[in-house]
Amino acid sequence: MHIQGIKNTLLFSLLLAVFAVTAKDVSVDLVYPKQNQENDQLMLSGTIKSKQHANVSVLTPGVIEAIAVEAGQFVKQGDVLLTLNNVIANSQVAQADAALNASDITYQESHRQYQEVIALSENQVVAKTLIAERKAAMAKAAADKSQAGAILAEKLETLNRHTLTAPFSGVITERFVEVGEWVTPQTSVLSLVSSNQLRLELAVPQEYFPYFKSEKLKVRITPDMLNTVPFEQTISQVISASNELTRTFDVYIDIDETHQLISGTSARASIALPHTNPQKIWLPSSALKHHPDGGYSVFSVTNNVAKRHIVDVLAFRGDEVAVFGAPKQLAYVINGVQNLKDNNSVVVNSVSGSAQ
Repeated sequence: MHIQGIKNTLLFSLLLAVFAVTAKDVSVDLVYPKQNQENDQLMLSGTIKSKQHANVSVLTPGVIEAIAVEAGQFVKQGDVLLTLNNVIANSQVAQADAALNASDITYQESHRQYQEVIALSENQVVAKTLIAERKAAMAKAAADKSQAGAILAEKLETLNRHTLTAPFSGVITERFVEVGEWVTPQTSVLSLVSSNQLRLELAVPQEYFPYFKSEKLKVRITPDMLNTVPFEQTISQVISASNELTRTFDVYIDIDETHQLISGTSARASIALPHTNPQKIWLPSSALKHHPDGGYSVFSVTNNVAKRHIVDVLAFRGDEVAVFGAPKQLAYVINGVQNLKDNNSVVVNSVSGSAQ
């Protein structure tokens, strides 16, 4: 019985020891971080758009009499796009023109009568009140003539507005109306896109905004079209406002006409970001431990003991993450970090990479 008790005690102690080792030591794999030897490349996809794209509308209400263009047709600035029925407008111009002629005759007669009394007044045979009456009549006739001229100009402008011309050169991409329809200035009749002034529009994640504040960054553009080659351009404009839904800001890159691209097509952009943070290191995303408060940490291992480092996440790239706040010369745990704690004892299975 005494011997059996000793055996049980030894077995129990062995189990406690095994349990203690199992609970204390964690099996991990390590990796040494990568460091930037050159600028980071931000890869994005965007849309080539025209800087001039208008849904054209008429300047006055009316019935469409003729449409001079079709979708796909190239037009020059000033070309006629459509005309409205202008019978009433022509009649109003004729009436205004006749009114102007009549007011001109009235003015000429009042001017003659005024000059007549002025001549008679030299012999002092005309009352001063008559001279004043003739002068006032001439002034009123002049004002009536001016008003008639303004009315004629207005009617001519209204007549001209019955003809819609192209505000700029480009391609008609869509037609929204037909002959015989009643349209108003609130009605879009045609869609016109300039084919000469194109730009690539990109939506950039908001965390990259500091890179775009002070530098004219270079962009390598690869159009998603057959028989096109990549080319480089410089960022033209950065919109300093973030979209609340997508958390992105807009970047525009003007494209030279020599590349002969088409509005509405897609293109990929590679932007070389300036190397502004030499302490940034790249680790596999699996090395990152997420905290309940939204923060992050990583674990290095020295002498089989885990050490936690609170880090800032700078960027994600595929299955890698860039962090700041972790020494570059240490190796970091890449498995089981969610259950790992500071100062845990670990057993190292493998080590990848080499110290910098």
